[in-house]
Amino acid sequence: MTASAVGSLGEDYRPNELSADPYPFYARARREEPVFYGPAIDAYVATTFQDVRTVLADPETYSLAAVLRPLEQLAPEARAEIDGSVPVLPADHGDPGDEARRRAAEATRIAFARSDVDVQAEHLRSVVYTLIDRFLMDGPGDVMSRLARALPVYGKAKTLGIEPEDVPAVVEGSYSLTYLMSGANSLGIDQQVQAARRVAAYQRLLDRYAQSRHAEPRDDLVTAIVAAVTPQDGSFPVAARRTVIESLTGLIGAGQNTTTAMIGTALWQLLSHPRQLELLRQRPELTPGAVEELTRFDMPLQGLFRQTTRPVRLGDKDIPSGARIMVLFASANRDEKVFDRPDELDITRKPKRHMSYGHGPRSCVGSYLARQLLQYTIGGLVTRIPGLELAGPPEFVPGMHRIIHRLDVRW
Repeated sequence: MTASAVGSLGEDYRPNELSADPYPFYARARREEPVFYGPAIDAYVATTFQDVRTVLADPETYSLAAVLRPLEQLAPEARAEIDGSVPVLPADHGDPGDEARRRAAEATRIAFARSDVDVQAEHLRSVVYTLIDRFLMDGPGDVMSRLARALPVYGKAKTLGIEPEDVPAVVEGSYSLTYLMSGANSLGIDQQVQAARRVAAYQRLLDRYAQSRHAEPRDDLVTAIVAAVTPQDGSFPVAARRTVIESLTGLIGAGQNTTTAMIGTALWQLLSHPRQLELLRQRPELTPGAVEELTRFDMPLQGLFRQTTRPVRLGDKDIPSGARIMVLFASANRDEKVFDRPDELDITRKPKRHMSYGHGPRSCVGSYLARQLLQYTIGGLVTRIPGLELAGPPEFVPGMHRIIHRLDVRW
C-alpha cells in the first residue's frame, strides 16, 4: 500500500506501544476506520466483531499461512538454533503442505470428539486442585511460573500421551516459543538464543515422541496425529515428522500458552476489581459466567494474522491477494454494537458469544476443557485462598499481546 493511502489511524497503530492499554485505540478504530492498513506491521487490521467473524469463518479466503511463519523476525543466531532442531527436508521435497496439516487437524478433532469430556473434566479438576494446594503450601509468590504455566500441560498430558517426567520440558519449551513469538523484536540476541535453545530441545523431544509412536502406537493423541500423516506405504519420512512436530507444537501451544495467558489476565483483572472479587467469593456459582466475562473483557492474545488467498472486500476496504490481516479478537470483544457497556467488567453479565476461542472451522477444538480449567483455577484460587490479593503490578511479555510473564500474589 502506498504511503498516501495510509490514514492517520494506520500511522498511529504501533501495537507494541499501545499494549499497556490498547482498548481506547480499538474503540477509535471501530468508530473511524474499522478496517485499516497498519504500516508498522505491514498488514490490514480488522477491529469489529462482524469483520473478525467474517475472516475466521472463511479459512479458504483468509489462510493460516501468515500464522505458520511466526519466527521470521528472529535474529539469525536464534533462528539457526530452532532450524537445526527439527528434521531437515531433502532438497527435492517441498513443504509438507496444507493437506497433511488438515489430516492432522482432523485427527485432533476426532480424538477430542470421541473422548469422554466429563471424565477429562473430572481429571482436570483433580489436577488443578492438587497444584493449587501445592502452591498454597509453598507460600506467596509468582502465580505464573509456579502454577499457571504448568496447569494446562499437566491437565492434557494424559490425553496427549506425554509422560509425567517430560511435562516440565514441554512447559518450558512451549512457553519459550510463545515468548519468542510475542516479543522477539523486544529481546536482545542473547535472550533470543537462550529461548531458542529451549524451543529446540522441546522440538527434539516432540520428534522423539513422533518416532516412538510410529514404531509402537498407543491409545493417545500423538499416535492419532502420527497415523493421520503416515503415507500409505507405512513409512515415516521427514516431511511427516515435521508435520507431527508442527501439529503438536500448535496444539500444545494453543492449549498451554493461550490458557495460561488467560489464567494470568483473568486473575489479575479479578484481583484488580475488589467488588467483583468479593461478589464471586460470596456467590461461587457465578464462576462459569465470571470466567466468560473475564476472558471477554481482556483477551491476552490480542489477535492473529491471516493471509488473503484472493482479492477480497472486507468492510469498506478492498484487500489484494497475498495481503496479511491482523484479526483483533480483543477489539471484537469490546465491540459496542454487540456488547452492552463493553468497557465494564461485570461478572453477572449474561454470557454472549465472544471471540476469545476463535470462530469457524479453525476455532479452538479444546475450548470446553479450556473453559473447565479456567473455572476450576479461578474458582479454586478464590475459594481455597480466601485472602488472595495482588502483591505488585504484573510483568508482561514484551510485544503487542497482553501476556503476563510474572504476577506476584499474597494472602
